[in-house]
Amino acid sequence: MKPVTIEGLIAGHDKKPFCAVVEVDSKGLISKISKPKKGFKATHTFGDDCLIFPGFGDVHIHAREDDTGKQVYKEEYKTAADAALHGGVVHVSAMPNTPNPVVGKEQFAWHRNRVRQLNHSVSILNYLGIDSKTKPLGKPGEHFYKLYFGKSVGDLTVTYGNELDVILSKYKKHDISFHVEYEPVVQAHASGKTHTQRRPLECVNEGLKILLPLIEKYKIRAKLCHWSIGGTSFKMIAAARKRGANIVLEVSPLHLLFDTSMTDADPSLWTKIQMNPAVQAPEHRKDLIKGLKNGFIQFLATDHAPHTEEEKFSAFTKFAHEYPGKNNKEISEIIKKKDRKLFLDTCCENNHSGAPWLDTYALVATWLMKEHNFTAQDIARAAAYFPGKFVNPHLKRQFPKQNFGKGFGEIKKGFVGSLTVLNLKKKTKVNRNDLRTKVKWSALEGREMPGSIEAVFIRGKRI
Repeated sequence: MKPVTIEGLIAGHDKKPFCAVVEVDSKGLISKISKPKKGFKATHTFGDDCLIFPGFGDVHIHAREDDTGKQVYKEEYKTAADAALHGGVVHVSAMPNTPNPVVGKEQFAWHRNRVRQLNHSVSILNYLGIDSKTKPLGKPGEHFYKLYFGKSVGDLTVTYGNELDVILSKYKKHDISFHVEYEPVVQAHASGKTHTQRRPLECVNEGLKILLPLIEKYKIRAKLCHWSIGGTSFKMIAAARKRGANIVLEVSPLHLLFDTSMTDADPSLWTKIQMNPAVQAPEHRKDLIKGLKNGFIQFLATDHAPHTEEEKFSAFTKFAHEYPGKNNKEISEIIKKKDRKLFLDTCCENNHSGAPWLDTYALVATWLMKEHNFTAQDIARAAAYFPGKFVNPHLKRQFPKQNFGKGFGEIKKGFVGSLTVLNLKKKTKVNRNDLRTKVKWSALEGREMPGSIEAVFIRGKRI
């Protein structure tokens, strides 16, 4: 491939947007950043309505595929990667809680071979799972791990603080991402009417109280996943950081866009936004937005968790005998017309947790900029720079035959020439027919977002 030149406003985490020409060499790496010259015609030129970001990265997705094939009806590596590309995301990291959990060398090798066979333009990395039976597959820094402190989806669960202590003693100084919901608190609230009542903020705070001292004790390089609350939790995390704890945070689009004031107004929203951990009151959503903006939270990470609509309406299965031949979604529509209260009450019951978000990643970034005054630097930091820092140390091990140079996350010489271009003046209405995820629905369906994806480049090639 001949060198490619891309001209426009460059958006990075460490300076305001500036006009420049990015040259990407034949290896797909950035070879030069220069000022535009009069009379020069770049291969691709973008006007002032657009911002050129380092390629976005999502460090928390569920691709569903494994050697059992049991969940590929929801998603597989190809459709997840297609959805990522559609959402302006050039690299993703897949969680290990598949039907056959990714906990050992054999499972890890299967997934790396599958990714290599697929050879998708989106770079897919893999987490390793942790439970009471696992042990590290190498020295600190060689892999990144996921530990479920509290039950979510799948069989990888650590329930109590004493077993967590024993497990983490084997993972000193390793990179571990944590799902934090203390299971005894969840179980104590199992009869709650809504998902927020069944998974109250106390389950996160109690889990955090147990986890933080262990992160410090074993010098874990910790990432706390899909953080759902502010308030007391922020104070605890800030205090731990001040003591020297290495802790970073993710926040999901779902927790930035929704809160309980919305589900109170329209309980049917639960069929779209039920997630572990649950959305909380508006003040927590405000804290999360503020935390992402000021850098207290480092990552915009989707927790892309595709379930079919049939699964999202699973509480309606109890009416199946009354409506033979109808699926859950169809039953819900019938009941909605006959008995709206029964419909809304059933929507509040425990359905499947999780929602697909990869297709709309970049659109959420434009929403943050337009609706919450995020700067280009804020978006570059949370959507590109920190995701790049997270995956870059692992690229050579997970992609031994590919050259990523200095990796992802910055538009500077030597980094990968994969870029995400946003148009902040062109609005986008989310339409299910445009989605690439296999489950073909979005919590944002029908919503007009304030920007759009103008282009995505993979190693200099416009996709």
